[in-house]
Amino acid sequence: MILRTCQEQGEAEWKWQSGYHRRSLAETAMFRVKTLFSQKLKNRSFAAQQAEAYLRVGVGY
Repeated sequence: MILRTCQEQGEAEWKWQSGYHRRSLAETAMFRVKTLFSQKLKNRSFAAQQAEAYLRVGVGY
């Protein structure tokens, strides 16, 4: 189905409509954070992990 849609609409349009570009940007950002600090977040709860990630990004830039 994805291949058919890409052929009909074009790859760039499919990426835009499916949200693929946002996922790619998010994955790239997390790769950069992990490269700067470490491969794992230390906190266990999702809310605490979010705060930790924001702090890491704030310190790194």
